[in-house]
Amino acid sequence: MMKFSRMTTSVKMLSLLLVTISMLALQGCESQSNGYLIPCISCEPAVAAPKPAPRPAPAPIVQAPDVVCGRLVWPTGNLATSSILVEKCAPSTVQVGMPFDFTIKVKNLTGVALKNVIVKDDVPSSFNVSAVSIKPNTSGNNMVWNFGVLPAGAEKTIVITGTPTAAGKLENCLAVSHELDTCVALNVVAPALKLEKTAPASVLKCDPIPYKLTVTNTGVGDARNVVINDTLPDGIVTEDGKKNVSINVGTLPAGKSMSYTVNAKATKTGTFTNAASANAVGGLTANASSTTNVLSPDLKITKTGPAMRFLGRPVDYTITVTNTGNGVARDVVIQDIIPAGATSIATSDGGQLSGGKITWMAGDLAPAASKTVTVKVVGNQLGTIVNTASASAYCAEAVTATAKTQIKGIPAILLECVDLVDPVEVGAETTYVITVTNQGSLTGTNIRLVVNLEDTAQYVSTAGPTTASVNGKTITLAPLPTLAPKERQSWQIKVKAVGSGDVRFSVDMNSDQIDRPVKETESTNFYE
Repeated sequence: MMKFSRMTTSVKMLSLLLVTISMLALQGCESQSNGYLIPCISCEPAVAAPKPAPRPAPAPIVQAPDVVCGRLVWPTGNLATSSILVEKCAPSTVQVGMPFDFTIKVKNLTGVALKNVIVKDDVPSSFNVSAVSIKPNTSGNNMVWNFGVLPAGAEKTIVITGTPTAAGKLENCLAVSHELDTCVALNVVAPALKLEKTAPASVLKCDPIPYKLTVTNTGVGDARNVVINDTLPDGIVTEDGKKNVSINVGTLPAGKSMSYTVNAKATKTGTFTNAASANAVGGLTANASSTTNVLSPDLKITKTGPAMRFLGRPVDYTITVTNTGNGVARDVVIQDIIPAGATSIATSDGGQLSGGKITWMAGDLAPAASKTVTVKVVGNQLGTIVNTASASAYCAEAVTATAKTQIKGIPAILLECVDLVDPVEVGAETTYVITVTNQGSLTGTNIRLVVNLEDTAQYVSTAGPTTASVNGKTITLAPLPTLAPKERQSWQIKVKAVGSGDVRFSVDMNSDQIDRPVKETESTNFYE
């Protein structure tokens, strides 16, 4: 505290000196006790000089416009790294009996809420409080404000209005405390997996089996290290022959799906259920399965026709193809090869002949369905013709069937007998010419001729392709081994008339191709 003697200078100079002395008298302090941070403001107004007597009362001292503040930035003293700012401001010089304001500002400097924020202000007894902008939680001059939670960046301002009641040092200190949580903001996620698997309900054994796998994250947050595993059942393998499929999906964001196609094939027929699973970090799992029926067509072919036909006669063959499997036989093709020694003359159902082969495009055959076609040929040479038909279809083994037909000739040997001289005088001779002609299509074999003479005729001689043996009136010609179609052979048998009358010359013919003898008789008139 400083004292000044009475001065004779002007009021103006006195006021300037008072302001200077007041600024020197202002003190600021900070202390820490029991966790409270206490900024203090000490205000000591200048003391007027002793009054000379007699003198009138002096004019009121003009309050200086300056403001003094106590500030605390806790706990580091740096606004960028501290949690709370506490500031208390007041005029640097005040006058007894003149009201003024203490302004208290409390600001949260952090990005999180401060809890249990408490402000304490011990107002000196020489300051008569007349108003408080925010009502404290206590009464009297020991004021306490419990703000509870001060949000991030929030600020509270308290204005205390009052009047100093005595000259001297006016010191006002306050304390602030709070709880500062160390908070970590975490994203709590709950990913969830859903797996779908689709496949054809049925396929043929030769068809590829496309397994489509779709994994979806139906939860919240990323599903990490997602892996799809698929172990194929016995009888199913991938296109490159593997049994196990593993697909590394990786990270799957929420709401996203990933689809994959695994192409497999069947090694046998049957019904196959295929189960797959999807797994991810955190024990996430999902399962899905599909069932596919693997079918197979199975062709059966039959071919029927006559066992024997005569040369030049038509031969009809019937071809029947049946699907005995459980799958559709697609694009069935039937073919028939025309055998050597035969010529095709007719086909059914639009069969097309090309290069000695007849082809039918039979379309699809459902299980147990059949398709029948016919072909007509003509055997143009003797022997056995072997006619083979085949059938094929997608995913079915080709099948064949054979029919054999013996092509025979028709036996038709003509026997003729004529006399060269007629009538014949008794004692004279005549010649009988025996001719056999093969008019048929079959070679005659083992042709045998037997001649019978009557009593009025006497055997003389034989000429021809085979020799003759005579036994009484019976002449037996040695067998003719073969007689080709259209070939003929003749024998001349000379006889002598030994009696008159209507004489008969009889010939019997047998061969391997006829079942009973062919008879021929020539009538000759023997006279005297």
